[in-house]
Amino acid sequence: MVDDNLNSYMLKFIEDICNEIGPRESGKEQEILAGNKIEEELKKCCDETHQEEYISSPHAFLGGIRYGALLALVSIVLYWLSLLIDLNILPFPNIYSFIFTLIAVLLIILTISYFITEVMKYHEFFDFLFPKRTSKNIVGTINPTNEIKHTIIFSAHHDSQFEFNTFYYFKRFGQMIINFGYLGVAIIFIIIIVKIIFQIIAFEFDILFFAFGIFFLAFIPIALAYVFFHSYKPVLGAFDNLSGVSIVLGIGKYLYDNKDKDIFPKNTRVYLISFAGEEAGLRGSKRYIESHLEDLKKNKTLIVNMDSIAKKGSLVVVDKEPGIGATHDPKIYEPLYDIAKKVNPIAKIGKLPFGATDAATFSKKGISATTISGLNLSDELVPYYHTRLDTPEVIEKESLGQIVEICVKYLNLIDKGEA
Repeated sequence: MVDDNLNSYMLKFIEDICNEIGPRESGKEQEILAGNKIEEELKKCCDETHQEEYISSPHAFLGGIRYGALLALVSIVLYWLSLLIDLNILPFPNIYSFIFTLIAVLLIILTISYFITEVMKYHEFFDFLFPKRTSKNIVGTINPTNEIKHTIIFSAHHDSQFEFNTFYYFKRFGQMIINFGYLGVAIIFIIIIVKIIFQIIAFEFDILFFAFGIFFLAFIPIALAYVFFHSYKPVLGAFDNLSGVSIVLGIGKYLYDNKDKDIFPKNTRVYLISFAGEEAGLRGSKRYIESHLEDLKKNKTLIVNMDSIAKKGSLVVVDKEPGIGATHDPKIYEPLYDIAKKVNPIAKIGKLPFGATDAATFSKKGISATTISGLNLSDELVPYYHTRLDTPEVIEKESLGQIVEICVKYLNLIDKGEA
């Protein structure tokens, strides 16, 4: 259904953005320039296009990771100072032991609060600590030939992420470091709380706390890995996620080229959206929903998001994003999966084990959404995920075309009222 010319168009778009604009940090000039280029392409196939500006603090999402790790390291130092006082190695009054322990637990609480609210759940509780920047979502509209009865959004994001040093240098173990870090901080928190309780009730158990102190020393390399978890140099992001943007443009071009054919929607309004700020904690899609929530619900809008497509041999229709607490609507991901299996038998339904996509922001607001992805983090960590290896060379252009085919066939079902 999708010919090689369309596949080549999508791949060339990815190459042009990478060569002419380069990496696109959220809220920086390159992100804006990429958005302008995307709107230029949308104007060729859409009835109307526009940009929606918003303000956010993109560095808040990951920028506090190294500070949280440093606070954890300081907590370990304070724990050991307290322990050395308990063992009469440091000649300080016992009250200092309690003070050091209390400060340590307060620092750990601050660290845990940041990681849970900002990094895991994508809230914006700590954003006031970081500088604000301007970004723009890009929106194109394709109107049906007849009365509007359905509304669907095909979306992706055009910003790119900082390089994850732990993923580039440690590969799959870098993914494990994330879990080790969360577990280690949780244990430190629990033990320090227990130590405070024992100090209050004057119950001495120095050998136990000394043993955990040794464990805390072993945790230091993990904490240091978190300090250098990511660089401040964004990657090209051909795979994540110019691939998704190219598919959104490919859908628009395909519909425009077939405007006089039966495949063009008769009763379905199509929005083609490229969000900014996805890599900064889904800021772009969150701002879009804030501005359009009433219309999205009124029109029973469906969202098919595309994220990280590279290989024909990897195709996942996402049903859950448990990290952020999103469960997608089966009435959208099941028909998509049925179509995907016919286009490519290797297609799977699967969850996103960590992180989140723009579809999650919609599902959490009760709007039917899902993401089609080529990223199967449950089984592997591809070497080009959030690393300098994310270049156009990793993209198989046929992988882009198959997603366009799936989306257009799904649109046809929606337009006929069959899904």
